[in-house]
Amino acid sequence: MIKLVSMLITIFLFPLLLNAGHMFIWNYDTLDKFYDSEVGDSVDCAYWLEQALTTDGHTFVTNTTLPADLSPYDGVLVTLGWYRC
Repeated sequence: MIKLVSMLITIFLFPLLLNAGHMFIWNYDTLDKFYDSEVGDSVDCAYWLEQALTTDGHTFVTNTTLPADLSPYDGVLVTLGWYRC
């Protein structure tokens, strides 16, 4: 049964994964930067989201304020930062 459900989900969701979408990344806390040894520099919370979306062929807009109208976007990703003492 689980195999059948997995197969049906794959059949119905696979075409959605092939289509590139236009995403909005709300980088809420711009003060959060951390050193990433793979990049060799400090990056913000949205950096790897942007890299993944670019690699997958999606377009995106990154901003620190949430727009009132989100209808032009197919999805919204929100980075809330790290807990700081």
